Amino acid sequence: MDRRNFIAAMPAIGFLGSRPRGLPVGGQGLVLGQSLVIEEIGVQLYTLRSLLSEDVDGTLALVAEIGYRTVEFAGLYGFTPREMRGKLDAAGLRAVSSHAGVNEIRGDWPFFLEGAQELGQDLVFVPSIPESERTPEGLRHLAEDFNRAGEMARSAGLRFGYHNHDWEFAALSDGTIMMDVLLECTERRLVDWQMDIFWTVHGGGDPMVYLEREAGRVTSVHLKDRTSDGLMVDVGKGVIDFATILPRAEELGMLHAFVEHDTPDAPLESVRYSFNALSALEL
Repeated sequence: MDRRNFIAAMPAIGFLGSRPRGLPVGGQGLVLGQSLVIEEIGVQLYTLRSLLSEDVDGTLALVAEIGYRTVEFAGLYGFTPREMRGKLDAAGLRAVSSHAGVNEIRGDWPFFLEGAQELGQDLVFVPSIPESERTPEGLRHLAEDFNRAGEMARSAGLRFGYHNHDWEFAALSDGTIMMDVLLECTERRLVDWQMDIFWTVHGGGDPMVYLEREAGRVTSVHLKDRTSDGLMVDVGKGVIDFATILPRAEELGMLHAFVEHDTPDAPLESVRYSFNALSALEL
């Protein structure tokens, strides 16, 4: 099941809002004085969905044991925001973001925003859009919905944005690039970008070029590595230069970074390996 369908099948909650930056957390294996974002490195729990479906409490405890301090949701596994907040508190974790589908922002969006506030989140991102809307006209219509959702999130003290895959860097029938259309047709103050670095590279985009061009708009990133022949792997097993990308991203406004792997063979080992690789970076 892909992410869009996974989220549609789950009672997802989560949203964006500015968080105070500056208080070091000092998770296990991390060195104080490094990048503040990396000191609070998070994990997108979609990576661990098979484990969470069986045991939420135990899985969250293992995530914290690795050294993670923040998480991003892609569904709440049947629990209410209040119930999930209790589980996070018990594990010593903080939910700062989550994903919500296009159907959620077009539905009872205030309900989702209330849930995000109850969970203590900062951010919410739409992780994908239907193929039927991946046209010049469809994207412009979608941009209106994004602006409206962003305005409502902003009024609730939260931030809203969009998470990319690779197809957004393909050309539309009129020659424009889909990601460029989304960015140009949405308001910067209302719609952020969660840059998935793997998918950006895989689609032919240059993360550094986009970071500079969209300075202040990339408030979150997803971290997974890519081999030279295009395979998705854990951070540290590929060729993406995170040691260069992450410091610049933070300088330009990145608030959170989340480890992720879409289809890991061993989910827990995957997020542990990536955590250790990121901890070893000199940023």
